[in-house]
Amino acid sequence: MEYQVQGSVLIDGEWVSRTADVYRIMARSQQQEDIEMQEPELKPRNEVPDLGILSRTLVPSPFYKFALSANIRHKELNDVVLIAEDAVHLKEICDYGHLRHVATKSDFNGQILAARVFGDPRQVRVNTSEQSPMLKRGPFHRGRRSTAGDEDITLPPEVIVLTLTSRTLMFLWAQQTHSGTVAFRQKTVRLPAAGTSRFDRPGTFLAVDPRCRAIAVAAPEGCFMLYKTKTMDLWRDETRGAPDELPIVDEALIPIQGRIMHMEFLSSGGDRDDSHIVLVFVLVHDGKTKLACYDWDYRSSLDDGSARKERYSVGYEDRDPALLIPLKRSPDFLLVYDQRISLYKHVLSGPPVPTRTKFHPHIIPPLRPGDGKSTPRWVQWDRAPRNPDFAKEAFYLAREDGRIAYAERDPAAGIETVKAGDWPYPIDTAFACLNVNNREFAQSYPDLLIAGGAGSDGHLCKVGAWPTEYSFTLQWPEHNTFAFLESIPNWAPLSDMSVTRLPGLHIPYERDRAAIFVANGKAPHGEISELRRGIKAIVDDSFPGMEGCTGVWIVDWGSQTFEDGGQEATRQYATFIVTLPPESLLIRVSRLLGGGGSSQSHVWSAWDNGAWEKIQIPDGHEPVEDGIIRDDETISACSWTDHYAVQITRNEARVLHRPRLDGVDFMSFPSPLLRAVTRSGFPFVAVAFREGDRTMLELARILDNGTFGKKAGESIRHELPCDPTCLELLNLDGLPHVFVGTIDCRIRLFKILETGSLVLAYDTLLERNPSGSQMVCESAALLTSRDRRVLVCGTRNGFLLSTVIHATDSRYNTLSTHLIRMGTTAARLTTSTTDSSTAFVACGSDFCRIRCSASNARPIDVDSVWFIDRQKPAYTQNSITAIDQLPLIPGPAYRGRDIGGFIFAASGDQMVFAQLDYNMSHDMPPLDPEESKTIPRKLVTAATPTKLMYLEGTLREMVVATVETKEERAPPDGYRVMHSSIKVRSPFDDLSGEEPKVKQEDLEASKSGLVVRELPLKHYERVHSFVEWTYTDERQKKHHFIIVGTGIAQGLGKEKGRRLFLRTGKCGVKLQHEKVFEHAAVRCIAIYDNTSIVQIHGSTLAMYEYEPTTGKWTQRGSKELPSAGVHLTVSHRYVYVSTTHDSHICYEVVIHDPQGERMVEFIQIFTDVRQRSSAHHLVLDVQSPSVPYASTDRLVLLTDKKCSVTGLLHSPDRTNKSTTETLFEACLPRSVIRIHRGDIRPPWRRPCKSHTEPFQGIPGVLVDDLLGACSDGTIYSFSILTSDARCLLRLIQNIIEAKQKRDPRLQYSIVKQRSSDIFNLLLNGAEGSQDGKIKARDVDPEEMKRGEAALRFKHIDGDLLTRFLEEDGNVEELVCDDTEGVKKLALSLAARVSGTLFRPEVAEISGEELEGDWDGVWTWVKTWLGEVLMPLL
Repeated sequence: MEYQVQGSVLIDGEWVSRTADVYRIMARSQQQEDIEMQEPELKPRNEVPDLGILSRTLVPSPFYKFALSANIRHKELNDVVLIAEDAVHLKEICDYGHLRHVATKSDFNGQILAARVFGDPRQVRVNTSEQSPMLKRGPFHRGRRSTAGDEDITLPPEVIVLTLTSRTLMFLWAQQTHSGTVAFRQKTVRLPAAGTSRFDRPGTFLAVDPRCRAIAVAAPEGCFMLYKTKTMDLWRDETRGAPDELPIVDEALIPIQGRIMHMEFLSSGGDRDDSHIVLVFVLVHDGKTKLACYDWDYRSSLDDGSARKERYSVGYEDRDPALLIPLKRSPDFLLVYDQRISLYKHVLSGPPVPTRTKFHPHIIPPLRPGDGKSTPRWVQWDRAPRNPDFAKEAFYLAREDGRIAYAERDPAAGIETVKAGDWPYPIDTAFACLNVNNREFAQSYPDLLIAGGAGSDGHLCKVGAWPTEYSFTLQWPEHNTFAFLESIPNWAPLSDMSVTRLPGLHIPYERDRAAIFVANGKAPHGEISELRRGIKAIVDDSFPGMEGCTGVWIVDWGSQTFEDGGQEATRQYATFIVTLPPESLLIRVSRLLGGGGSSQSHVWSAWDNGAWEKIQIPDGHEPVEDGIIRDDETISACSWTDHYAVQITRNEARVLHRPRLDGVDFMSFPSPLLRAVTRSGFPFVAVAFREGDRTMLELARILDNGTFGKKAGESIRHELPCDPTCLELLNLDGLPHVFVGTIDCRIRLFKILETGSLVLAYDTLLERNPSGSQMVCESAALLTSRDRRVLVCGTRNGFLLSTVIHATDSRYNTLSTHLIRMGTTAARLTTSTTDSSTAFVACGSDFCRIRCSASNARPIDVDSVWFIDRQKPAYTQNSITAIDQLPLIPGPAYRGRDIGGFIFAASGDQMVFAQLDYNMSHDMPPLDPEESKTIPRKLVTAATPTKLMYLEGTLREMVVATVETKEERAPPDGYRVMHSSIKVRSPFDDLSGEEPKVKQEDLEASKSGLVVRELPLKHYERVHSFVEWTYTDERQKKHHFIIVGTGIAQGLGKEKGRRLFLRTGKCGVKLQHEKVFEHAAVRCIAIYDNTSIVQIHGSTLAMYEYEPTTGKWTQRGSKELPSAGVHLTVSHRYVYVSTTHDSHICYEVVIHDPQGERMVEFIQIFTDVRQRSSAHHLVLDVQSPSVPYASTDRLVLLTDKKCSVTGLLHSPDRTNKSTTETLFEACLPRSVIRIHRGDIRPPWRRPCKSHTEPFQGIPGVLVDDLLGACSDGTIYSFSILTSDARCLLRLIQNIIEAKQKRDPRLQYSIVKQRSSDIFNLLLNGAEGSQDGKIKARDVDPEEMKRGEAALRFKHIDGDLLTRFLEEDGNVEELVCDDTEGVKKLALSLAARVSGTLFRPEVAEISGEELEGDWDGVWTWVKTWLGEVLMPLL
């Protein structure tokens, strides 16, 4: 038995137990023949690519939670702070209410909960002069002055106080540097962790004492934190000697019973009671609304329990106040309800006594009664600035439906309310009354009201008239009504996004890059927005007939005053020459300014009531009375001085007398001119022509009397080596220069001496091999900013060559050059007449502004210029063929607005009159021109859009699904239902000017402007998916359809759906077929092949095939999903499904054909390693970094509702694992609901090394055209990185974060030292050095590959790196200062990313002491970092 074994033998299909002898087994094996054994075939293990992901904010969210009027920079500057969920935007109020963006802070470590202003009480200065402010004052604002210097270390008049979700109380203000940039400064205090739930964590409520003696921070219930603070004057004085001084003196955590509704500090009643502090709460306790009052002496400590607590119940009718408003001159306060205001008095002497005042009857009715069953609530209030001797206290109240009420509290007469106006859109909590001016004439300005959008655009409006536009023909009540000033674009909430190039559309031009279209807004303000970034130019008027225009030159402008109907009126005019080869036209446009007016809804000024008048001179009936040359094309003209203008044609130059433009003198040329140029203020005109075999450059002098100098020596002649392609007159260092670009790709700069000779000051070659090259300069501009001179050349092949020049002796040397690709056609430059640091460039369909860059990394910045027509939200900009600009008109500012700075541009067939929004003022140009911003182009849908798609078939139009609540039956038995429809509309405005024809489909026609087709759906039916299907029959005829998946809620948890087939064509959109699913909604549909579709209804994945012979759809297979599907895509034979609870699943479609009947089986390939609540996904192929140009890796980018973007690998080979490899995981502040791929970059947003080599990509970046959209309007851009690039970027990010943690300016300040503070533990024997250098192992990305968070460390925060580049960008200082071993690590990573560029040098590194000059490596890293983080728009 010792040598027997027990085994199982298969006998007759059953396993039977048998014993066997070991020796018999061995003997039997020896008797058998030897068999050659083969090694088992091992499949090569799938290599998992090591990739990373870079995320950046492309378009920030337009949603604002709060709007505060606070001077957080300097007392001379008028600032308004717009506060979003995780960002603070600082704006400046300029002339006529224009908001100029100053700076943004977005590096908060949490979301913002509450915000208040902490600072000196604002005092309105009283004008004691007897003169009118319109006659005495200068500009609307004090001249811009430098706010840098000794005042940099002092605090501004006000700071803002924020509470964050990270248990942080922050004091925030801004400081302006000598260079004009703005930097934010902060002091932070850690809020206590009072409880374990989100209801007892302080931060939701925030209140500041009117005299800055205390701050209260409260949780929704249970407790509040009370801080005793220094006054603003005392804090400011202490910061002069100790910049790190904190304004908080003492703190105390005080329990409170009940759920808090409102919290405010009350006024102690004037200077007689300077130490009395009163804090009042409105809270709910035991089902009753109560008032809780805490008051104490400021001179006592918060620890001695001296605070007096009182609690009172309020009446049943006052149980739900919407607002709590403290009064300024007494300890009384107001509670605002839906239909009345209650004034509570004597709160310090016992139970408060309420006095109720009902709103004016015109205020109470809701603006939109059908929006809901409940009465609209008052959501925000703000105090209106008034003179100190004004006996009343004034407030503006904002209601959520857009109604604005004005209230005044008279101590003698009580409370008076009046309807101030109606906002065109709903209003949220972001509402404020702004301070327009801090001077003694501030009360002569109107009240400015600002409100952020709530499902629609925000607005800036005024109540009253500007002093310069006050109309004495109107009564006072007519002046104090609403008037629109400026819109604040809003594209939130965002429901869908489409990234498309609009293929097939050539009107107004064929696009060479994709655009971002989003469906946003709520009914009745729903719209499709094309998101663009750039500078806004507001179109005031236009006229047609400019097709073929090649030049526009302004030769005269001015202002005239005349009587019109017994009233004084003003006409501002401009006269310009238009070249329409082979002739020239003279056009005079004038803007007639009326006397203002008013209507029931708003008041308009003389400027708003003005109108343009366009006249061609002569108009065909009048004889020609001027000296303009019309029968030849003009090649240059200008208004030379205040009295003369110059026109140059191919054969003649004339001096004209302004304003009649009659001839003064002329000059003829021996041969037609090749080039010519004239410029205002220059005593020369420069012309080039051929004289025999020679090409001559001649500078003809213009004398002061307007005649040409024809004596010997008054003209300068110079022979050119070849024909010129560009002539420009430039002013460098106060001396005239002439710039010449020639056909041999060379540019020359000549200095014009007083002796009447030309001296070559600069000469360079644009192309070393000029034969046949298109690198020929055709236009040029000189940009000057501070001590910087940048010479910019626009070439024939669409490049901008910018050269920074420096004067040495009598010549100019090149300091640096930079090449930018603008397009494929000639880049035409035009100098701006309003700012010497900017110019305009037109190239193909793009029109841009260039300016001197504040960064040393590049000479110029390029920003798109977008024309906006307020009357046409869908205005489509055409190619700019010619442009000229009026200068800012000098003179006293009290005369009001004028046409200074207006742009006259030939855009397609239209001559457009437009004005840059930052030129609509008399302010001096800022140190830095206004930065680019998001400018949406709106396609109005009226109803709320839910889904969006561009049809690439026959229609080539946008299709959008909308829902809208409409009245079905009128009262008294009326009710409303949800109307659903599918609308098809053009992506452009109506270029022909005719009304679009609306195709009626089954029901009523659409009322939206450019909706051309509309198909009504069933009530309450929602569209979940769109897909365009083109079916090709056996005759190769194509049929175009839209397949729509819908759902209708039938009850709690019950839903049915439909699958609709809509036939599209020139006849419109018609319902062809429908399939009803009784127990599930059709959530997703995707095209599999010519006759098959894959869809998800409920949690069932199914494939349907179209049978041409029967015309029916047959189900070929199905698969039950673990949870309902939310997104579906098909790639080849694979189906990718994102589910609501079970993350992502990939199936392979296997087709069986038993007995001639086609059947489909879904075989699971892989799933995610963890469960996620998926939102969207994108399948993309990425070039394999391990085997370049040989293979690709397939990735699935998955977004979920937990704010993460995950990369999943689709391995080419099957494995035994059911889950796939997770490559990276990006954690974002918000969830991405849509992710698409599309190249939206214009050419100038790509690095350009040479004009002969196309863009080859950025080292280490595999994909950089991924876009993700969030519901709050944020658009992210994503890039896929190689392992080396990710490590280098992650190293830089880790160093930045490590230094930020050690930066004392960013540390929490301690108010009281407690034994439980971690700060005390670190100071008392904690191991490790807290102030040592940063070790390489602490920031090495390779060390972060281990652990549960390894995938998250493969995410790069591009916003953090962008802020580093904008603030400093010194990579060498970042890597080398206060670090140990990091320099070697950074150099090796840089060598790996750059390829072979630095490998030999870095290979010689040994030891910790690194000797040698590594400036080239750091310069390359900074340049590479700038290329990776280059803006997309």
